Order: sequence, then C-alpha cells, then structure tokens
Amino acid sequence: MVCIPISAFVPLTITRSTPMKTIVIKHYIPLGALTAALIVFCPLQTRANTIALSFTGGTAVGIGANVTAGWAFTLSSPVLVTELGLWDFGNDGFDTSHVVTIWTSTGTQEAQGTIPSGAGAILTNGFRYVSIAPVLLPAGSYTIGGFYSPTDSDQIVTSASTITTASGVIYDGSRIGLGFAFPPIDISGVPNSNFGPNFQFSTRTSVPDAGTTGSLFGLSLMGLAFLRRKIPA
Repeated sequence: MVCIPISAFVPLTITRSTPMKTIVIKHYIPLGALTAALIVFCPLQTRANTIALSFTGGTAVGIGANVTAGWAFTLSSPVLVTELGLWDFGNDGFDTSHVVTIWTSTGTQEAQGTIPSGAGAILTNGFRYVSIAPVLLPAGSYTIGGFYSPTDSDQIVTSASTITTASGVIYDGSRIGLGFAFPPIDISGVPNSNFGPNFQFSTRTSVPDAGTTGSLFGLSLMGLAFLRRKIPA
C-alpha cells in the first residue's frame, strides 16, 4: 500500500454550468477519518526493517553436497519476519537459487523464501534478500537454514571473528543437516559459523490485512459521496 502524506491532499475544484450561470466550487475532500487512519497506518508500513545478524572475518567455504546449513537463535520478544536472505560471497550473485527457511527448535516450519540465482535479489551488507509475506514469530527458540546443492559453488562463512545480533536476537550456535530439511546438528566444535542464511524483521507484531485496506477505501468513498451531496445543482 502507498502511504499518502497529508500535504498530498489538495483542493478539489468543480465547475458546474447551467443556462443561467457557471458555478465554481473549491472544496477540500472531507476525509478527516481517512487522514487520521493514514497517520496511524503509514508509519507501520514504512518502518525500516532490522537485520538479525552481521559478522566480520571468518573463512569462506564451499558446501559441495545436499546440505541445509545455518544457525540457531532465540528471540526474547516477538518479531515480524519480513525478509529472508543469504550471504553472497564476492557480492556477485549466486550460481543457483537457494531456499531459506526458519523453523522452530523442534522442526516446525515458520517462514520460507527462495533467493533467486544471479544478482537480482537486493544486496545489503553482504546478504541478498527477498521479501516474504510477514510472519509473526513469538519469543522462543528457532533455527534458520539455507539449502545448498553439489551443483553450485556458493559458499558460507565459518569461524567468524565477531558476531553482532540485533536487540532481542541471541545467537545459539551453528546448525547443519543432510538434504533439504530441518538442520538438527549442533556443530559445537566450529563456533560462529554457517553464514549462510539471514533475515530481517520489524518489531511491530501485527500484520495489516485486507480488512484494513478495505476500511480505508470505504472511508474515501464515504468522503466522495458526502462531497457529491454538497454540490449544488
């Protein structure tokens, strides 16, 4: 949805001609209720997303197998996941597409997206992201993983020098598993590893639905109907 600032509302000028006279009416569309709704609604839509994790240093390694690699994390409060991403070694795009998934700690899928091959996905701080339908994750423990195949040479980073997580996100270690599936194996001997997948989120915890948009549209129609009644014949 496109947010419209109050300054974008302009006077509506209507000319009505009759055999006796011409009437020019300048009237502001009476959409006070709609304006108030937009004031509340727009900041939620335009709020910047937060990147879950960043790192420095480490070693880039190829996978060369059907493997899902990633990392576990804990959320101290609910978040709304809006984008999923994958680290792009060299910032030059991917050999193949990669599916990135977030699961609960017990393996229930919560969010999923496909990062396309090439350099089409948006690059931010070394990761390429795609938008997904927002998914609410309650506070709790999760695992994020990206699927790699033996036919690509896309790489992950292991043994990072430093890890920085967003407020409310706690890194719980590396995870890996065979095939396109939940990665249950904790690689405790290789800390700060398997980046790999990443995500972005918003801290608001509600998802605007079609009812919200429909209500705003309905208010606009009410305003136009009111204006129509006010125009003299």
